[in-house]
Amino acid sequence: MTTAFASTGSRVLDEIAGVIGTRAALDLGCAFRGERVYIPKDPAREPRIAQAIGEELARTLCDAMWGTLVSIPVRAVLHHAVKQLDDAGTMTRREIARHLKIREAQVYEILKRWREDEAQPRLF
Repeated sequence: MTTAFASTGSRVLDEIAGVIGTRAALDLGCAFRGERVYIPKDPAREPRIAQAIGEELARTLCDAMWGTLVSIPVRAVLHHAVKQLDDAGTMTRREIARHLKIREAQVYEILKRWREDEAQPRLF
């Protein structure tokens, strides 16, 4: 089964996406990228979660994963964000690089990897 973050190798983001959806998982990842985040039983204990994904999804995440300490991977979040922004077609690749505070060459490298991954046949 191919999952939203499969090509980035992030089981953490896949697990979170299974609970709150891909878009919300990416929003959470962007807010916390590179950090270790404790998922509390009560979302009020970590208000940044609700700020990133909204009160309702924060409650859903906390109900499903409370007590978990997750490390939000920088690479997976960044790669997925580049792909989504490029697919939306509303920004140039230079604008994507500026928006994400990365080099324009990185945007091209990430998109090249996505194309190669998508062209690779899936065995399972």
